[in-house]
Amino acid sequence: MIDNPSSAMEALQQRYASILRAGAIDEPVRYRFVRELGHGRQGSVQLGLRQGARGCVTERAIKLYSPDLYRSADEYWEDMGRIARQVSVLQRLQSMHLVTRHSYEETHGVGYVEMDVIDGIDLGRLLSPLFVRRVRERSREWESEYFMRTIFRLDHDEVRVQPGLVVYILRGVLRGLELLHAAGFLHYDVKPANIMIDRLGTVRVVDFGRAVRSGERLSFLLGAPRYMSPETHRREVCDARSDLFSLGLVGVELLSGRNTWSRGAESEKRLSDIKLNLRDRLHGILPADVVENEILFGILRRLVDPDPANRFAHAVDVDAGEDGLTQVTKQLVRGGLDSEYERDLALCLTKLIDVRTGRVEIPAEPARETTGVYPETAGSSASAMASS
Repeated sequence: MIDNPSSAMEALQQRYASILRAGAIDEPVRYRFVRELGHGRQGSVQLGLRQGARGCVTERAIKLYSPDLYRSADEYWEDMGRIARQVSVLQRLQSMHLVTRHSYEETHGVGYVEMDVIDGIDLGRLLSPLFVRRVRERSREWESEYFMRTIFRLDHDEVRVQPGLVVYILRGVLRGLELLHAAGFLHYDVKPANIMIDRLGTVRVVDFGRAVRSGERLSFLLGAPRYMSPETHRREVCDARSDLFSLGLVGVELLSGRNTWSRGAESEKRLSDIKLNLRDRLHGILPADVVENEILFGILRRLVDPDPANRFAHAVDVDAGEDGLTQVTKQLVRGGLDSEYERDLALCLTKLIDVRTGRVEIPAEPARETTGVYPETAGSSASAMASS
């Protein structure tokens, strides 16, 4: 224990801020930060250049965990121990649909995780009018028309994603979740910003550094309120069906246009109320061709059912079950409506490669959704620790 908890916490906060100001980690391995890839209440993700022996320089994404969520340095370090143990287990998971987490380290008491760098875009950007505009500006006429048939739908300034592509994306996420759930973990923060498309058109699930054991009871909530399941709002014990509810919300958003289903929600209570009635409102939210597809519409209704008992029990059931997305894919093939979505996405992203960096680059937009922390009771811990 620290003799002066207040001083220890202040020192930890200063060290965290100084690392960001310096743009580098000096020990135990030296990293120079190139730019910030993302940030939120949990901390900052930096594109880091690892300075190895004999001039070897390699890239990693470095997630620095901010101490600002915690009441004390002891609480922070206790939670870093949980994350370190988690990385030890999850590092062994190998899948093209999961981002590899290499190791947990600390520098001057500040914890960070080293991850693969994904060159691509997240689904929030895919729904951005700016993204669509940039792609069309840099495409030949036939390419632009092709992208509008296979990837995008535009309704004034509202961007929607073609149903076939949504099915492809959901199936990729489900493969990643299937492996994560099989290891006994929940992602616990499934949302568009945590689902990426890389330059090869592969769907990648990212940022499961706050994953929790299935069945754990948390003393607080740390995640995106907009995509939480109803039982998460109620502070109940969660299992795989909670991640699947969140994925259902992502699917509804891709098909209907961003913000459509939750428009007007400004509080956790309001979000929770909307989710309790969402299943019965899908007829008026989703495009007509989706509603008319009994299998796809039925899958979405089951995913966002407010009662976990009525949802799919496992990710594999949503993907490959008798009434799963595999059947929708077969429908598309029989109707000649399928496409090589991996190739389509890869071609689309080539339009956004910056010649200076060699990376997919589009200007950042203002954040649409912020990760929130909802303690169990007033004044309770805002750390990420789970209690049994």
